[in-house]
Amino acid sequence: MDRTIITPQGVEVRGETLRIVFMYKGTRCRETLKLAPTKANIKYCTNLRAEILNKIARNDFNYNEYFPESKLAKRLGIIQEIKVYYCQELLEQQLANYARMVENGYMSPSTFDGYRKVIKGQLIPNFGKYNINDITAPIIREWISNLEATPKTIRNYLTPLRNLFADAINDGLLKDNPIEQIALSKLIQVASVKSDFNAEPFNEIEKQTIIDAAHGQIKNLVQFGFWSGLRISELIALKWADIDFKNGFANICRAKVCNVEKGTKTKSGTRQIILLPKAFEALTCQLNYTKDSDYVFHNPNTAIAWSSSKKVAEHWRYLLATTKVKYRNCYQMRHTFASTLLSNGENAWWVATQMGHVDVEMIFKKYGRWIPKTEDKGYNFVGKY
Repeated sequence: MDRTIITPQGVEVRGETLRIVFMYKGTRCRETLKLAPTKANIKYCTNLRAEILNKIARNDFNYNEYFPESKLAKRLGIIQEIKVYYCQELLEQQLANYARMVENGYMSPSTFDGYRKVIKGQLIPNFGKYNINDITAPIIREWISNLEATPKTIRNYLTPLRNLFADAINDGLLKDNPIEQIALSKLIQVASVKSDFNAEPFNEIEKQTIIDAAHGQIKNLVQFGFWSGLRISELIALKWADIDFKNGFANICRAKVCNVEKGTKTKSGTRQIILLPKAFEALTCQLNYTKDSDYVFHNPNTAIAWSSSKKVAEHWRYLLATTKVKYRNCYQMRHTFASTLLSNGENAWWVATQMGHVDVEMIFKKYGRWIPKTEDKGYNFVGKY
């Protein structure tokens, strides 16, 4: 190497490399760059030094950004050791923040439970080991590609992950959100699987078989569920004060999720339903068990009101296991109610009000095939076409 090479002020040759020299906070700083002393590299060092001096003059110089491994800076206390923020720590902190939001009434318990499952079951196992700055768009893209979930589930997974990056940006830990670098709609279409969930109501024989196999309070709950169309969260929140035996109505005005009462799922969910004879019968029998309680239905194992839909599902699984009926989840009681009414020719708008839907769109979408056919060709047209 030519040792006689001339360099501009502030740029020096050190062995086989170059270094730049500058004053920062009263200290003469020499930082070696892993660059050979060629003309092009000398020019680069000259421009770099000028850029640093300009930022120092504007009080905008971040030493660590330019020289993250500088021993001199650490020794002089110009920069401190960088704290590494692992995603697991940040995700657990995020979950704690969500819990406080629930306590303060800014988040529903069911939303929190959903986020908790995503964070504990998906995000921490897949991203917890990473430094927040090391998560890139390709890493997220690969994770999404391997999910084998429905589009709705994938988007539910992405919500707390997106919030994680947003918080990191606000706290100055991250510059950009890597999710924004992904064509999500296209990726989800390619990676997701179509939901195989459909309304699969029980027929009359299956329905009666299940009711007959049940006993005591479980029988009353199941019979009422089949003949009222309530969501499970609404069913376990029902109180005797909501029942008008004289006029044959029940007022549905609340739901219970994770042992916490809240409003119905939608505004239209707050409704008054007609008690069909079998539903009326189930309530009359239930008076023998809980007439002195606020809540209509109790968990027979605890002798207190049901805490969650999950507990009802446990009893439901056990009940169906005692029959030869094909297993479907307990939400299918609601679907059975709708299909029963529609198959008997009831007005779809009225069925929608009983189910708590704002209009008939969901009725036709989910239950259209149970609406009776009035002509051999499948439909009796009103207009002339």
